[in-house]
Amino acid sequence: MLLGVQLYRSLLRAARNLPNSRVSQHYRDRIRTLFRHDPEPESSLQAVRRVKRAQKLLRHLQAANDGYLHAITRTIEHAYGVRGKEKHVALQPYTSLGLVEGKAKHSFPPPLAALVTSSIAHTARAPTPSQLLNPPTLPARADPSSEDARLLGQLIPQRIRAIKRRYWNSQTGKLRAPIALRLHTDTGEVVDPEQASELLEKYTSLYIPPRAIALGRARLAELVEKADAPASTGPLPPRRLQTPDQRATRRNRDEQAPVPRFTPPRSDVLRVLKPSAANSKWHLPKSVTARLLRRRMQESLAQAPIMEVKLASSQKEEGDGYTPKYNVVRHEAAKGEKGRYRLQTAEERWWQEQANVVTAASDVSKKKEKKRKDV
Repeated sequence: MLLGVQLYRSLLRAARNLPNSRVSQHYRDRIRTLFRHDPEPESSLQAVRRVKRAQKLLRHLQAANDGYLHAITRTIEHAYGVRGKEKHVALQPYTSLGLVEGKAKHSFPPPLAALVTSSIAHTARAPTPSQLLNPPTLPARADPSSEDARLLGQLIPQRIRAIKRRYWNSQTGKLRAPIALRLHTDTGEVVDPEQASELLEKYTSLYIPPRAIALGRARLAELVEKADAPASTGPLPPRRLQTPDQRATRRNRDEQAPVPRFTPPRSDVLRVLKPSAANSKWHLPKSVTARLLRRRMQESLAQAPIMEVKLASSQKEEGDGYTPKYNVVRHEAAKGEKGRYRLQTAEERWWQEQANVVTAASDVSKKKEKKRKDV
């Protein structure tokens, strides 16, 4: 069992060997925070818990370096704020608003209601706006005009608030945090983070610091860049369909700019707990290539919601009565957007052209066969 300095060095070594720069830096900062000495002395039980957390983290990083898909996906999600502490920090401006009391259209505040009712930001089945006002767990006795309220008596307001609070907690725990925020006005998108933060604080109930807005946009831009296939390594048809010129081009391209491959370094570090291949979550380790990492980035981008806030100049004169419009969307380059067709990649375009050629040749042969039979 690794303890003390050996465990700390093993964690840093495993974090340094991760194939992504942002993921590596995120875990190195997390490890240093985990081993930072607290001013107050800790008990033996607290020390054992800290060691167990460090050993669990070491097992996770070693599995990611070995090529286990589940571990690689989790490291990317933690680094880009899809999971973990960064997710809760990003959700804090929305969840801190609390429940809306009084005669409100929804029991949830508008920014949080947009997240909860969105199928992009909700990890399960998103509720409808009417369910936010009257949760499914709310008994019929909450309505004074119902038959149950007449026979059994109406629920007291304290119990109704408690039921809505429990429903609020259950729904906010199933949310994905917005990776970035976009603020639109009549003149276009607000690019300056400080101006966007001021407008949000003035016209909405949200307060997001400029640093958080800039950090979210940087994360999104980096995620989009790493999820996109490089143009220099354009797709080629299968080898059996390649012409001699294409084979020569591929050979020259591989010699000039080979596809980067990540090989986990050999290490004699003792494992805390080796991942089991029999477990369906781990399966078998893969070779960590650029394509595998790009696919994992594409999956993370598809699960990264973006909060859009639209302001209209015609309503600014109303002052306190102004209500902005909130919408949750995916990035334009993300796969799986409902109601929107993404642009075809070069590889998909090539396969489509080949399918059209095969279909046209098949149609011509069928017409010739039909003419021959008619004759």
